[in-house]
Amino acid sequence: MENNKSYSYHYLYVPGNKLEFIDKAIKKGVRNLIIDFEDSVPMNEKDIVRKNVCEFISNHEIDINISVRINSDNEIQKKDIESLLSNSIKNIFVPKLETNSSIIKEKLGDEFDSVIGIIETASGLNNLVKITDKIKLNRAAIGEVDFSADLGIEETSESLLFYRSQLVFISKSLDLKKPIAGVYKNINDLEGLKEFALYVKKLGFGGMQAIHPTQVEIIEKTFRPTQDEISDAVNLLQEIKLNNKKGIGVFVDSSGSIVDAAMIKKAEEIITQSE
Repeated sequence: MENNKSYSYHYLYVPGNKLEFIDKAIKKGVRNLIIDFEDSVPMNEKDIVRKNVCEFISNHEIDINISVRINSDNEIQKKDIESLLSNSIKNIFVPKLETNSSIIKEKLGDEFDSVIGIIETASGLNNLVKITDKIKLNRAAIGEVDFSADLGIEETSESLLFYRSQLVFISKSLDLKKPIAGVYKNINDLEGLKEFALYVKKLGFGGMQAIHPTQVEIIEKTFRPTQDEISDAVNLLQEIKLNNKKGIGVFVDSSGSIVDAAMIKKAEEIITQSE
């Protein structure tokens, strides 16, 4: 159910009651899919959608990364978790993750292979360190619509800058993977999507959530290292290897820049992401 042969940077939501969208998404090149139990599913459909999704995943061999976004309501979340585990579905996104979420209170996090916590409240962000003491997180994401509503702030780059940067900083301090940025809501504004993806990439995010397959290609192109970046990284590492043989540590590269440990780490990251 999971294929990790190469890096990918998009995480596309598909409503749990629209499973026919999955095949369409795969044909469009989607590699990371989140089947949604929460916002896109009406309350009176929760039980049947949960049953149908579990049967669908269990009965189909899908060669992409499949996760399920469970519900944030604690009682429903507990049912989601029990059903997923009983069907050996082990990759989840947990919305509005806080210290009192069912997955933490019931101590069920260790049963999953991948748990990505979506930070959507002040409490979730403020207690992220405590949360990671109670559950093994692979990564954090941010849900900016609900986060902005919780804080009573506008959903703008200026208003969210501090909190986005905090999430990047805390994730790094906890040795988590780079966090996943929120969605870009206007599916028709592809130029705006590109600008937003580049902006959050510069802030230190390692990917984005998406709500439409047309957004996937732009997210991938924006986050993936370019051929020039890859070539520069390869050349830099070759120069480092040659200088190490000469007993030279810090040096000036062919472009005139001083090469130090930070630049080496960045070059190695680019090469890893390009494989």
